[in-house]
Amino acid sequence: MYSEAEAHLTNLDFCGSRILRRAYLLIVLAAERAGYHTGPKDAERELKIRDGAGRQPFLMVVHADRLLFCLRAPAFEDRPALAGEARNRFEGRLDACDQFANDVRIRINAIADAEDVVDWLFPLGGFSPGYGERRSA
Repeated sequence: MYSEAEAHLTNLDFCGSRILRRAYLLIVLAAERAGYHTGPKDAERELKIRDGAGRQPFLMVVHADRLLFCLRAPAFEDRPALAGEARNRFEGRLDACDQFANDVRIRINAIADAEDVVDWLFPLGGFSPGYGERRSA
């Protein structure tokens, strides 16, 4: 039997550093606390983040040296300006997406990067461990 906990552990094992593992957990916990459901995608090393209606506005892809937090079409339906906000807020930290032209992919290399995503997208689920709200550099 394969559970979501096992999928999270597989993803965490693939993270190449303690910093990435902590960033992964921060995003998962904040998304869950904000009312989203996190679970494995069909492919290994991917995490889908679904809303209450079952739509998947966010996806996180785990690489050994970084996480990619992807904003997907359902997120733009709810907040049409979201792509522009992401481009402004995360300038210099975006990856091109050849597979899905409308997706926006934010590189997460550090805990501060994950905190920026959490403070921006999951403010109700965010919990800054003693840091308060963070702003992008």
